[in-house]
Amino acid sequence: MKNKFNPRIIYSSEAGRMLIASIFLFFIFFAIVGYAFIQDFVLGRTLLGAFVAHALGGRAAGVGLCIAFDMNIYLTVFYNMFLEVLIVCLSFSLFLYSFNNQYFRGGFLQKAIKNSERNALKYEEVISKYGWIGIFLFVMIPLPVTGPVVGSFIAYSLCFSLKKNFMTVFSGTFFAIVLWSVFFEFLSDHLSKIQGVFVVLFIVVVVYFLKHIRNWFSKDGFGS
Repeated sequence: MKNKFNPRIIYSSEAGRMLIASIFLFFIFFAIVGYAFIQDFVLGRTLLGAFVAHALGGRAAGVGLCIAFDMNIYLTVFYNMFLEVLIVCLSFSLFLYSFNNQYFRGGFLQKAIKNSERNALKYEEVISKYGWIGIFLFVMIPLPVTGPVVGSFIAYSLCFSLKKNFMTVFSGTFFAIVLWSVFFEFLSDHLSKIQGVFVVLFIVVVVYFLKHIRNWFSKDGFGS
């Protein structure tokens, strides 16, 4: 028998509270981007583009896009960290619902979550030997499927508390974003046509990840 959605219990569950938090963060995101478009169209386009870049190519693409369009490095770090928190909160809440077989049955969303779980399991045994340091390094390393979303899933499977999970994952994410920001800022200072370079890099990243994104929502996922 399928579980029926009961709005009364959403506040009492960890998954429900995370989902509410992610919805709240989305409202903040739309408010920030909307205000930016009103004040400065280029800034608004950059902020929106950074979100798309995060979704398609990860934090490196998001940070690179911000730096390419001359966003202040501190604002770049803050905004991209905000995007990561938003994405992790939403993904983690859906993961909890899926893990407990609630509400998400079949469809592309269920496939995406299950494929994320599968990738997390691949690294769980190795990372479990090093505890929170393993999660921290896993999240910080700039490689495909080593970001905070999969890292939070692994931490959950290792029975981390929600506080310890997010503190570890977001610490690694913050360090990664800072390193990417410094790196791209360095390139910006030394390459006169940095925007053109980043446009090419962004296209390459998107093309590379399109296959992975398609597999993420397929039945067999990355294991195929």
